[in-house]
Amino acid sequence: MNDAATSPTPAGTSMTEKLLLVLGGLATAVVLALNFGGGPETAVFVAAALTLVLLAYLLGEATHQLGEHVGGRIAGFLNATLGNLPELVVVVLLIHEAKQTPELIDVAKASLIGSVLGNVLFVLGLAFLLGGLKHGTQKFRATFASLNSIMLVLAVAAIAVPDLISFQSKEAAQHLGPLSVAIAIVLFVVYLASTYYFLKDGDAEHAPSGEHEARWSKRFCIGVLLASAIAVGFVSESLVGAMEHTIQSVGISASFMGFILVPVVGNIAEHLVAVQLAWRNKMDFGVGIALTSSVQVALFVVPVALFLSHAIGNPITLTFEPRQLLALALAAIILPNVVGDGESTWIEGLQLLALYALIAIGFWW
Repeated sequence: MNDAATSPTPAGTSMTEKLLLVLGGLATAVVLALNFGGGPETAVFVAAALTLVLLAYLLGEATHQLGEHVGGRIAGFLNATLGNLPELVVVVLLIHEAKQTPELIDVAKASLIGSVLGNVLFVLGLAFLLGGLKHGTQKFRATFASLNSIMLVLAVAAIAVPDLISFQSKEAAQHLGPLSVAIAIVLFVVYLASTYYFLKDGDAEHAPSGEHEARWSKRFCIGVLLASAIAVGFVSESLVGAMEHTIQSVGISASFMGFILVPVVGNIAEHLVAVQLAWRNKMDFGVGIALTSSVQVALFVVPVALFLSHAIGNPITLTFEPRQLLALALAAIILPNVVGDGESTWIEGLQLLALYALIAIGFWW
């Protein structure tokens, strides 16, 4: 039996990695001290941004090591799940704060759609671009990517239902609350079923390749993933808080903040992990994180955020701005055409990034 796979101690951890682990903890503590100690907004922002980059490396390395044990799909799923927890925390906090500042509801809902869009267009595009420039045409499992594409189309259709129905029927518009809850339940059930299918099927198809021996134990990999994800949650909250003050002083619109900046900044660590894996030519890992994360936001974060909004006494509905739904629909239409062949090139990445840039420009005002 491989000792590296069973030992609870990180016997294969290099001195540099140990140093980075310690620095990650210290940097997180510094960010929290600055944030809760009333430090300058600029200092909080810079410290949080640098800390997220470091945490992204730790997440990426732990995912890479775990993938040698369990396969890329399961490792990517775990990373995407942990990476979306901060997003859920930020959204719920915004909904809670909206009791005093109602416009924050719009920011929270926009960030949900923006998070899905960011993973499909920005993260996947950047991964394709940088990975393609270094390695040329890269390959990944088309079956898994196509399955996620179909799931995303389903989620987009479900999210659009309340707006479509309320637009055509004034009577239906009076029941958006119960309608949103019913749709959220359907999405959550689909999420549970797809998770079961995903994990059950992934064990056989994505067994460890054995091409490289894992240096970290399974337990240590999971520990680093959990600790890093928790740290990312606290640091992301600090970064978003500091950025909000800066954005308000500059005069950027709330739509741009919610739809573009909050999702990108809140998930920056997870985004960097996917790009880092693509740079290493680990496309099953990288594509898996980007696609799984987008589907998890649509099928898990959205309904759970709605359920929790009722629990905290500030219920939301699944109604969104028409331009937000249009942008999401464009992403859902384009995605199957990009990933369906199981290959990616840098020009495809550039096209995805160009579309994301055009959408971002449209939300500036």
